[in-house]
Amino acid sequence: MASVPLTAGDPVRVGRYRLLARLGQGGMGRVYLGRSPGGRAVAVKVVRDALLRDEGFRRRFVREVEAARRVTGFFTAAVVDADPEGNPAWLATEYVPGLSLQDAVAQHGVWRQQAVRGLGAALAEALAAVHAADLVHRDLKPSNVLLAPDGPRVIDFGISAAAGDTALTETGVVIGTSGFIPPEQLRHEAAGTAGDVFALGAVLAYAATGTGPFGNGASHAVNYRVVHEDPDLRGLAPALADVVARCLAKDPGERPTVAWLLDELGHPDPAADDDRHARQGTPASDGGVATVGWMPGPVVDSATRLRAEVPTEPLPRAGDGTPEPPPAAAPPRSRRRRLRTALAAATALAVTVTGTVLWKVAASEDDAGPSSPPNVEQLWSHTLAEGQKLTVASEEMVYLQHEDRHEITALDVTDGSQRWARRVEVADVREDSDYLKDLGNGIEVTTVSGGLLYYGSSDHLYAVDADSGDYRWRYKDDSFHPAPIAVGDAAYAHMTAFFYVLDTRTGDELWDYAYDTNVSDDVAVTGDAVLVHSGKKLIAVDTRTHKEKWTHQAASDAETAPVVADGKVYFGTRDGALYAVDARSGDEVWRRNFEGELWDGRLGGGAGEPEVVDGTVYFENDGYVSAFDAGTGRPLWQKKQEAEELTAMTVVDGTVLVHDSEGYLSALDARSGKPSWREPLDVGGDADFRIVGNTVFIELNGRLTAYRAAT
Repeated sequence: MASVPLTAGDPVRVGRYRLLARLGQGGMGRVYLGRSPGGRAVAVKVVRDALLRDEGFRRRFVREVEAARRVTGFFTAAVVDADPEGNPAWLATEYVPGLSLQDAVAQHGVWRQQAVRGLGAALAEALAAVHAADLVHRDLKPSNVLLAPDGPRVIDFGISAAAGDTALTETGVVIGTSGFIPPEQLRHEAAGTAGDVFALGAVLAYAATGTGPFGNGASHAVNYRVVHEDPDLRGLAPALADVVARCLAKDPGERPTVAWLLDELGHPDPAADDDRHARQGTPASDGGVATVGWMPGPVVDSATRLRAEVPTEPLPRAGDGTPEPPPAAAPPRSRRRRLRTALAAATALAVTVTGTVLWKVAASEDDAGPSSPPNVEQLWSHTLAEGQKLTVASEEMVYLQHEDRHEITALDVTDGSQRWARRVEVADVREDSDYLKDLGNGIEVTTVSGGLLYYGSSDHLYAVDADSGDYRWRYKDDSFHPAPIAVGDAAYAHMTAFFYVLDTRTGDELWDYAYDTNVSDDVAVTGDAVLVHSGKKLIAVDTRTHKEKWTHQAASDAETAPVVADGKVYFGTRDGALYAVDARSGDEVWRRNFEGELWDGRLGGGAGEPEVVDGTVYFENDGYVSAFDAGTGRPLWQKKQEAEELTAMTVVDGTVLVHDSEGYLSALDARSGKPSWREPLDVGGDADFRIVGNTVFIELNGRLTAYRAAT
């Protein structure tokens, strides 16, 4: 993993640790290389502000830090310091300079049987330490095994939870990485220490063959094989294959214990004949750190070299050799060059908090100036006040809110100039309501629709003119704060079990409708119907008669919002299918499955909302982008993206723009699906993201920056 220089938005010190470089980011925040006053290198993870505003998360974080401190053992990375209740909250762990098992196999090839057995014994000892602390790791995989000169370390207990803690085992949530997640966890059954044994077996198969025992490909396909098919262990020696097969048993009760594995793998196999292929370790020449005899020689050499290359001072900024950070608003192309010229040593880190750390440096052309216009061009950048944040955007304006100051600001999309800013009205908190006292009277902007900007405060919904900010009306919504959809003079405010319709001119309630069951938050409104999902059922409520108009029963629960275009309703379901339903009758027009017989809806990733443009339906599922003929459902093309998850997709001017979970923006040709370009946009930070047309808004490090994407 590459270290890169600190930027203007990064702290220079956290707690008592001086920060030297940025190592990457994960779902919980950024990770830095730091040094203690005494010179000890540590990995410091700083939790993102947005998470800390969630009191439930902060409590879980405090709990997991306490649990992580209990993990001790030679083959685990220790927590050395933490301030889980600080502002910001952070945690420091032992820094492990070395390459991951994943990188080691990619760079130096697969391991011989005795080396794999030695690795297995070390990992079993690490898991014994984790389990002794009443924890379950839940994400053991090759990238979470770091190889130092003195042996491996198991890192990232971040999605571990104390046994019996249900905070991370909500219905429908699967934690882990495809191919290493045990089948019982994929089936949403109880997952305990036996799940870690399953993952250990998959890791050993990876070390011996270079691939997981259930193959590669889309996550849903790998998950399907984990649940339904036998592992492929043909590349393993017989004795090792027997141990791995036991670990990979479908029934967790049939898997061996960690103690059995430690005893079985902790000594050489007399039948093995490949000891001569693994170089015996010798004392390192950089201070006497002993190497591990069973690790392949080239791996030990790489780990030793990386240990010597750990920086002791802040990394210099590319270009002038000074440690000061570059401007925060540097456009993506300049930023990509800065990353490429940063220190390229593949240092790895030990992190024991939530989230897998990801950092990907984009490959690019030489530093010579581009011969064509940039794919992503910065339009403007706006400094945000403390407490101010991005909320919603329209084609003309982007809106900021300051919750506590009760302020809303509108900026022009084209140049970032301020169109209006004002302190808006709020509802008084009733003294007789403990609930409202806890809720307070801050503001929450929910949406912009039909020329009105909506926000909630206390137990009221407010509407202001989106162009001027002028007050229009308020409605007592009992603190639910919906995001109304305006159609003509009616605003449809949708809740979990009902919706009500307001007059957009006065705020008066026109009528309401209560469902017989709870429904999803996703809703669509046509001229004569409100469309919403309840599990497998699509329900249409007639806006004229105020009665149920029709229902459509799908084969699986809905996964996306309904989208209406050209008289049809399009939506994706959990089993991977894309549906087209007649908007007038509810009759199914066509249905297309995502991956045919291989797809198992319980195991696949989530689908994104379809988009219909010029007679084509564009649909994203499990990292694939597909195009179908809107009238017939005929498949036109399908492309797998580099990232596992896509966070936004839009179609504009013959181009499909896709933003992914790694912080990249990509462009595909809308007719063929052929990739045009992929640029880093917000890979280096905890960013909030919006896209309207081909304008992209990024809130990062106290600035809001607008970019124009080439189409």
